Amino acid sequence: MVRQYDSSRRKKAAEQTHQDILRAALKLHWEGITEFEPLAREAGCSMATLRKHFPSKEMLFGGCTQAFAETLSMPDLSALGAITDPAQRLEQSVSELCRMHEAMFGYAWLSAHQRKDSPTLDAEMNAYEGLSDAIAAIITPAGSSRASLVRGLLDFLSYRALRLSGRLSPEKTKEELIATLQQIILKGPESTVNSPVPSPARRARNHESQ
Repeated sequence: MVRQYDSSRRKKAAEQTHQDILRAALKLHWEGITEFEPLAREAGCSMATLRKHFPSKEMLFGGCTQAFAETLSMPDLSALGAITDPAQRLEQSVSELCRMHEAMFGYAWLSAHQRKDSPTLDAEMNAYEGLSDAIAAIITPAGSSRASLVRGLLDFLSYRALRLSGRLSPEKTKEELIATLQQIILKGPESTVNSPVPSPARRARNHESQ
């Protein structure tokens, strides 16, 4: 009697190894480590197995980016832009962006340093920076001379500096950014409370369509 070969167990083991490699890579990437040798040790596999699953760093970056994206809950830009009260719109929009900055804390730093050598990470950073652009467009009056300042404060590097150099907690960093932006946008000469501005929902949609 011929014994039939069951490939399902082998396939399941290969899928588990693939996921183990991705989890190990995300952990090491968070620490700025991208070399294959420490990754193989962390994942508990051989270099040959690692390269079988991911022949190049670019393929690994692609797998990690997809796996990491599945863990994120993106801000609803349309809902944020539709908030009519300027103070509430600013607070919720900045809170959502800070939530993303904290989630992306290590991976964004790695991507910023590696983007010139990786189309995958460059595209990821472009999308991430586009989110900050969109939040800036939602909370800043159209034509404001302080738009660049607002965008700079919303950047992930500003958030990172406050967290590390300023030694602030995530919650305190968020509070400080909101308070600073309130002074610039809501209480300055270009206040959204006193100046007529286009619909924030329309500004958000316009940015998304660009």
